[in-house]
Amino acid sequence: MEPNTTNTLPPTVLVIFGATGNLSTKKIFPALYRLLELGRLPEQFHIVGIIRNSNIDALFQELEITLLRQTHGCDTDILARLKGMTSLFTMDSTLEADYLRLESLLDDMDATYGAKHNRLYYLAIPPAIFKSVLTCLASAGLNHEEDGAARRILVEKPFGTDLASARELVEMMSTHFTETQTFRIDHYLAKETAQNILVFRFNNPVIEGIWGRHFIDHIQITSAETQGVADRAAFYDGMGALRDIVQSHLLQLMALTMMEVPFPLTAANMHAERLQLFRSIAPVKANHVDEVVVRGQYDDYRTQVANPDSLIETYVALKLEVINTRWGGVPILLRTGKALADSFTEISVVFKDRSRRNAPDNLLTLRIQPNEGVSMRLMAKKPGLSSDIEPVAMNFCYDTSFAKSTQAAAYERVLIDAMQGDQTLFATSAEVLAAWEILQPVIDAWRASPERPFVYQKGTMGPIEADALIEEFGTTWLSGLKHICSVHPDTSQHTETNT
Repeated sequence: MEPNTTNTLPPTVLVIFGATGNLSTKKIFPALYRLLELGRLPEQFHIVGIIRNSNIDALFQELEITLLRQTHGCDTDILARLKGMTSLFTMDSTLEADYLRLESLLDDMDATYGAKHNRLYYLAIPPAIFKSVLTCLASAGLNHEEDGAARRILVEKPFGTDLASARELVEMMSTHFTETQTFRIDHYLAKETAQNILVFRFNNPVIEGIWGRHFIDHIQITSAETQGVADRAAFYDGMGALRDIVQSHLLQLMALTMMEVPFPLTAANMHAERLQLFRSIAPVKANHVDEVVVRGQYDDYRTQVANPDSLIETYVALKLEVINTRWGGVPILLRTGKALADSFTEISVVFKDRSRRNAPDNLLTLRIQPNEGVSMRLMAKKPGLSSDIEPVAMNFCYDTSFAKSTQAAAYERVLIDAMQGDQTLFATSAEVLAAWEILQPVIDAWRASPERPFVYQKGTMGPIEADALIEEFGTTWLSGLKHICSVHPDTSQHTETNT
C-alpha cells in the first residue's frame, strides 16, 4: 500500500526519546527529512526531541553531515523547515516529575494549533531504561487516548534478551500500553523487497504453484556485514548475533517467505499467519545444538570490545525446519555475521531437479539489501555452434524498474505506518515470544558452555565449521548477486558463485 499523502494524515507530534543518539541522527531524522522532501508528513506535524544536554544547532549540523554522506544531498531549505518543526526538550527520562512538564508542553501544542494531536513516543534509547520511560509516561497519563487522539509507543528491537526477559517486557508494556498502541519495529519488514515477497509469491501463479516441499530443495537466508562491532561494542558484547539478527530479522524474513497467504490481506491476518509459521518451526533440541548451530567470533573481536574472555558470537549459522504439510522436510539454513567478506541480505530458494537428469539447480534470489531486487537463475545455451549451457540471470531491480521518487526507505515507511496506525509491518507480542521459544535452547546451551566460539578471520565468510554444517545437507552457501541491480546493461547476466 502506498503511504497516505499529507491531507489524510492526522495532526501528529512525534516525541523522540534519545533524540541525539545514533539511531535518531542516522535513521529517524534522515527519514523525516526525506518524508518532508516528498510532502508526506501531516500538515500539522511537530517533533519533540527528548535530550539530557545538547542544542538544536548541534543536532541539525550532525544531521546535515549525515544527509550529505548519504546518496541524496541536503537541501538547506528543507533542513530549515524540519528544524522549524523540531523542539528539543531537556529532561531526565527516569524522573517522573519531568513527565508532567512534558505533558504541559504537549497540551500547549494542542491548544496553540486548535487540534488534538496524535502522540507517538519513539524509544530510541537502550532497552535497559524502557521500563522507567514507560512507567513514567503512564504515571503522567501520557498513555491515555482521548477525543479520538491516539497514543502510540514505538519500540526498537531487541525485544528482550531471551524468552524470560521478553515475557517480562511484554507484561510490563501491556500494563501501560495496549497491543494496538504498541508498535514493535523490525525495519527489515519495511524494506521494499521484504514487502514484495508476498506479492511475488501469491500474485504469480507460476511461483505459487511450486512454492513448497515438492519443488523446493532448501532455502538459505543470509545477512552479512563487512563491518565489525565498531562503536557498538558495549551494546554488542551483551547481545551477540543470535539475539541481534537471527531472533528478529532472519526469522521474520523466514516467516514472510514460508507463511500461508493472509486473506484478506489485513494486519490481523498477516500477524496470524506469521505467528502460525513461527509455531510450526521445530525448536532447536537442547541435545542437538552443536549439530545444527555454528557460532563464530572474528579474530580480534575480544580486543575491540576490551574483553579477553568474551564468548559473544559475531557469527551464527543454523538449520531449522518447518513442520507442516507445505514445508515438511525442507532444510532452512540461516546465517549472519560481522566482519565478513561481503555485505548483503538475501533469501535464496533452491529448486529441486525433478527431471532426474542431474541438471544444475534453478535458483530464485530475493535481495533485501543493498540493491533491492529479485533474480531467477536459469540454464541457457551459450551463443555459438556448440551445445554448451551456462547459468544466466533474469533480474528485476527496484532502482531500474521504478522511479526512485516513488520508493520509501524502511524508516520512512515505519514512521508513516505508525502515524496511520497500520501495524502490518510491526511485530506482535505473540510473534516476539514465539521467535524466542524457537531459539531459547540455543541460548541455554551456549550459557552452559565455557567454549569460545569458532574463530574466523576478518574478511572471510565465517568459520569453516559453517561450511561443514551446510555440506551435511548436500549444498554450499550461496552468494553472487552483487550486480543484480547494476545500471550497466552488460552486467545484467552473470554466473552466481559460492563463497
